[in-house]
Amino acid sequence: MKFIKSTLFATLLLSTSAIAQQFAATGVHAGFGVNSINPIATFENVSKFMESEDFKKQGITAALYETTINGSDDTTHLIEFYYPDAASYQKAVDIAATSSAAAELLTTAAQNGTTNTSDSVYINVREKITAADVENNKVFYVWRVETTDFPRYLREWDKMIEEIEEEGIAGDSYGMKVAFAGALHGESLFVWAGYENQQAMIEELSVFNASESFARFNARTQGYSSIVANEISTQLAIWNGASYTE
Repeated sequence: MKFIKSTLFATLLLSTSAIAQQFAATGVHAGFGVNSINPIATFENVSKFMESEDFKKQGITAALYETTINGSDDTTHLIEFYYPDAASYQKAVDIAATSSAAAELLTTAAQNGTTNTSDSVYINVREKITAADVENNKVFYVWRVETTDFPRYLREWDKMIEEIEEEGIAGDSYGMKVAFAGALHGESLFVWAGYENQQAMIEELSVFNASESFARFNARTQGYSSIVANEISTQLAIWNGASYTE
């Protein structure tokens, strides 16, 4: 796995205290990208694992997404697990080491021709979401961002968020995560926004992309950041969604 520089991680720790603002967040997000030649079999295989006792006893939220990523990436699906803290993430790692359900998931995936394309771990730093959003959001737009100055980028992002919230053009749910290990495209940051459907995503993003606040943000950050990939992920299923905002 590719790990972020120690200086970036130190800044991440500070961001949840000294420079955190109204949408500060915590939590760990572990994602697994796969290439599936049999989407139905993938759905059934993942669902079987999520219904196992090995998953249920973790008390966490997980979801399966079908994804479209620009560029040459051949990832077709994302399997993602959301942990409220590092302790719950460690518990999952320990369970997976001896889990027969996890072993069956991997074995069956290989038999179905499913191959792994990425393993990633992200740390939440900003998040705006409610229990209703977790239930209603089915489409997600993602910006994977590389930056050489994370503290500065975060300050500018917070400033932009404050502006679009005041203007009434901010989405109902969105967030930012720092890549701790892996990262699908070697990105530093994972920025996302959630929508109920494709139409809502297109309409709301059109307004956001045309806003002066977004233009100013791009002008201020283009010298030390770049978008390395965009993607649209459609949620196929979510398990134990209620625990996400508890």
